Amino acid sequence: MTNDERPIAWLALENGTPVLDVNGDEIGKVSEVIADEQKDIFSGIRWRHGILGSQHYVPADMIDTLTADAVHLRLSADDAQRQEQPG
Repeated sequence: MTNDERPIAWLALENGTPVLDVNGDEIGKVSEVIADEQKDIFSGIRWRHGILGSQHYVPADMIDTLTADAVHLRLSADDAQRQEQPG
């Protein structure tokens, strides 16, 4: 994360925002924000690598920072791909 990036609220997170692993490497883009807007509860994101790539889920507690420029994960790329989908 650069000094110019400011954290944003999950409500401002947009589909297509790059998803970065713990090393700062882009592993995909946000395809869906998982949340309950009525209760203001952010559960995580779904992301995919490429247009035809399979979707993956990352829970909110594995996300380090949300910015307008990127989602910064606390996970390696491999670990991010192995997260369980919510039931």
